[in-house]
Amino acid sequence: MRNKILLIVGVAFVAYVLGSRAATVQVNKGESVRHQLVRMWNDPQARKRRKKAVEKASKKARKALGR
Repeated sequence: MRNKILLIVGVAFVAYVLGSRAATVQVNKGESVRHQLVRMWNDPQARKRRKKAVEKASKKARKALGR
């Protein structure tokens, strides 16, 4: 029983540490969140990934509909 409690506490601690590190976001001073989102949306690599995702989804939809 004691080992199970120690294991749960250890996992919770590791999850807390990893979560707290992931929560720290690098933000340029003076740059709003909206501006960051616009910049990421207009990123050429993000556009390529969105285009590929749309093509893949439409291909699967056509296949599912039997067209």
